[in-house]
Amino acid sequence: MPPQARQAAGNGRRVRRVRRGALILSELGVTVKVTGKNQNRNPQRHPVIAAMFFHFHHSGVAEKAPASRQTELLSRDFILLFCLSLCSNGHIAVFYCFEQWLEGLAVSPNWRGLLISSMFAMVLFLRPPASFLLLRGGRLPALALSTAALIGVMLGYLWLPETCLVEGVLALRVTQGIAIAVQSSCITSVLVNCIPPGQSARGFALFSLTILLPYSIIPAISEKILLPLLGGSEPRLFALTGALAFISLLLVIPLAPRLKKAELPVESQSGVSRGAVWNSVRHSGLLCIFVACLCFSTMTILAIFFMKGLCSVTGGQPSLFFSTYTVTIILVRLLASKRLDALPHHSVSIICALGLALCMLGFAWGPLWAFAPIACLYGVGIGLLYPLLASVVYNRSTPVTRSFNSNMMMSAFDASGMLAPLIGGLVIHAGFGYRGVFTATAISITLCGLWTLLDWLRFHRVERGRPA
Repeated sequence: MPPQARQAAGNGRRVRRVRRGALILSELGVTVKVTGKNQNRNPQRHPVIAAMFFHFHHSGVAEKAPASRQTELLSRDFILLFCLSLCSNGHIAVFYCFEQWLEGLAVSPNWRGLLISSMFAMVLFLRPPASFLLLRGGRLPALALSTAALIGVMLGYLWLPETCLVEGVLALRVTQGIAIAVQSSCITSVLVNCIPPGQSARGFALFSLTILLPYSIIPAISEKILLPLLGGSEPRLFALTGALAFISLLLVIPLAPRLKKAELPVESQSGVSRGAVWNSVRHSGLLCIFVACLCFSTMTILAIFFMKGLCSVTGGQPSLFFSTYTVTIILVRLLASKRLDALPHHSVSIICALGLALCMLGFAWGPLWAFAPIACLYGVGIGLLYPLLASVVYNRSTPVTRSFNSNMMMSAFDASGMLAPLIGGLVIHAGFGYRGVFTATAISITLCGLWTLLDWLRFHRVERGRPA
């Protein structure tokens, strides 16, 4: 090779190395002070510094926690955030009776579907921009206002006008979706910063109890105790769970110091821009995991919405399904939480996905005596799969992009809230019945395992091609 061509090739490699190093510096929010003759140079253009940070980042040094960084998962802020989310999620769990309430008001099936999906649609479309805009701060007023808005929405069901009932419910559902998108983005961004490195699977497993416990407690208490005491009035029940969220609003106060802290430093101080964060997110290599989360959540929502219909065909008991798998998930995540991070995430996730596919086929085509054991195995699979997928997202993100990537994962779950009922309706409309719906759930969770396998293969290929 001629000397000039060799020099040009070397310069090209050096430029690419500098650009990669600059991106890593931006992702990590690192300010490098250069002294001596290089003090007037932009530190992100210094090839030695950029290459050094590029090597450190990809060799794992950048992910090591400082000595002063927390190593205990159950910190004060984690417990406060857990209690805040637990009290607030009652407003979601109480809507188990929403569709029956609308039916009792003689609302047409088309409007009922629109009213149910409108909240999920708002969460889906607003969560990504909300999580992106909150990177530089503003989480304290955002969390306080969104929690207050959720309280107002639940109380608003007491004063719905009869003359424009559907329009009033639609306005409340849209407002609730906007508030959930903002509140959930704030909670997720604080959560990922409360979880110390090496305990991400355990952290997500424990925090998922904030939605599992309300779903396992509120429907049972409402049917047996609260609704009889409230005269069978669903709006009063909605308002009662809204009052429970007042506790969440009070818990914002002790969390204020954490909420005031911006995730993304001021650009003038560190040179970090939203463009650098978005570029890092785009090249994070997590697309396969996000699609796997979408397929996984589609299966769970189809099972929740259509299990009662399947039981009308097979003779199973819906209450047995919900109680068995919910209790199993809680036990798995409590008892196995300390060992989740030591598991090989990809391989266990793939095994869980294949096992869940067999469970779905068992519900549809298996014998009735196997209904309860299959529900138990279903709970074990879900109990392991979600925290492992969430841990992959956490571990493969930089500290700056961690909350945004986690919110993108939650957006995949939001999307399944709209996609799953549509798939189920199409399958039934095509004449395949409820057994056909659960066969579709088996296909969906199988696709989850395939996308996880694809991510695993891609990740190992990148690791093998990376220079030592």
